[in-house]
Amino acid sequence: MNTLSPIPGHPIGDQGHSVEDVRTFARSSAKRVVVYYNGTFIHLRNGAHSRMASLLRYLVDAGCLVTLFSFANHPTEPWVETAQIAFKNAFPTVRLVLDTQTDLLRRLTFLKNAISSFLPARAQWIIGWHHQGASPNYEALVADSSDAVWIVNYADGLTQLNGIPSAPIVIETHDIKFAQVAKKDCKPPFNFRSLLRMRSEIGVLNCAAAIIAISPVEAGFFRTMLTGPDIFYIPKYGSSAPVRRADRPKDGYLYDLIFVGSDMFQNARGLLAFFETNKSWLMSLRIAVVGHVCENSSIRKFKQGRPHIKFLGFVEDLSTVYAASKAAISPVDGTGLKIKAVEALSHGRPVFASRHSMEGLAAGYGRCVFPIERTYIERMLFDDAAIAEAQTAALAYWESLETAGDLTAFWNFLKRASNDTGLIT
Repeated sequence: MNTLSPIPGHPIGDQGHSVEDVRTFARSSAKRVVVYYNGTFIHLRNGAHSRMASLLRYLVDAGCLVTLFSFANHPTEPWVETAQIAFKNAFPTVRLVLDTQTDLLRRLTFLKNAISSFLPARAQWIIGWHHQGASPNYEALVADSSDAVWIVNYADGLTQLNGIPSAPIVIETHDIKFAQVAKKDCKPPFNFRSLLRMRSEIGVLNCAAAIIAISPVEAGFFRTMLTGPDIFYIPKYGSSAPVRRADRPKDGYLYDLIFVGSDMFQNARGLLAFFETNKSWLMSLRIAVVGHVCENSSIRKFKQGRPHIKFLGFVEDLSTVYAASKAAISPVDGTGLKIKAVEALSHGRPVFASRHSMEGLAAGYGRCVFPIERTYIERMLFDDAAIAEAQTAALAYWESLETAGDLTAFWNFLKRASNDTGLIT
């Protein structure tokens, strides 16, 4: 990789920090971690955003001095002024460094992904390609952050960056990308394009010092396929107090089932399949659909003439909606942890889940997560004692995620990676 040299005086995003400001901040910092996420996540519009916010909160609470690098002009989640203000309010101690993702950088990313799919063994060399001056704020950050640990979100992140730092790199995978894309495109995993994506993804992941997996299934996959990185299964970052299960509403529950989902393809696809398959008996249940999935045209079309399905749209405070619901559903296929299921459990609501949703969870969910089948749903919903017991079990399981997985081992890795500079104590 060529030496990265900053362009003096270039502003960082809309915040007005110069490259020299970044250098001064970098030299004065201890316990430093640099995180890359493409686009804003601060409005928590989907599970990936929630995961990213919890990672930042964990690092801050652990005493790290964190810098977040991102591209300001993400096509769907740009860092507009209101997003930057919201971020500053939520994470006042985290430095936000922004650059513009130019057409040149996008072409370079495409080239890296294409060539690494044919030459995965040369991925380290390929992801190091960069164009000097194309991302001056990132280049300044790299030049002055060799003593930091870098956490890059998604395997794609290493090809999006304009070169890579000569520092320990951790990839927060979120999911298995090639499998997720294959499912989105309704293609088999042995499809030629899927195999090319897999080769590129495996090659890039193998360049990292460590990998964070979001589900036990994916942790096993990475441990089988990768030879270099340490693999950490982390279902939940850090400690956060659970939302207490609300008492049964005085006037009874408003909804029997609740589904909360973003506009991601697997949410609409899974929910519609559940509705279509079970439409004959679901008429007797009151179902709330929450989130941007309500905007999906296929879901909206199905709802016509079915008053038992209520569209609530995006809800800022989900606790009130969960309190009014007996249980949640997660009829979703795909990879990764179904964060919607974990979120429901955190509110003390049991979940009727697809096989893929169950496979994404740590062991021990048997008393609060059930197959999404009519027998289980009706047996639970019409038994007050059973639903109360499952709601209590949901909170207990959610709290148990604190000690599940490899979070302690990951923290020890961060300490080892920083021992030479004494960053993390």
